[in-house]
Amino acid sequence: MPTLLLISVILFTVALVFYTWGVWSEFRAKYLARKHVVLFALGVSVDTLATILTYLAIGGLTLTPHSILGFVSLALMTFHLFWAILARRKGNTHTLTNFHKLSLLVWSIWMASYISGFVLGMAKMV
Repeated sequence: MPTLLLISVILFTVALVFYTWGVWSEFRAKYLARKHVVLFALGVSVDTLATILTYLAIGGLTLTPHSILGFVSLALMTFHLFWAILARRKGNTHTLTNFHKLSLLVWSIWMASYISGFVLGMAKMV
């Protein structure tokens, strides 16, 4: 595996840790706190960096079911982050206490992308 691609795989896993930590700690708290938004931002930032490095390692854009799901997931994560920032700024209690429903949906879609990448990567190694 090329070094750049290996770094991408590691970064995708770091993004998984940040984003999962944010989503599930928000779910347990049943309240969108500032720390959750920070964790979402870290997850999205690292995932974006990993996506760029993957693009560079592969040498271009390839449209596969996995890559399409990955781009959709990244777009949803970005939307989720900006919606979380707006929700925190407005401070509406109903929104802040129900935000975890959107978080779980976006996280689930992103997990499908992460797992499909893992499976595809493992298949190439066998």
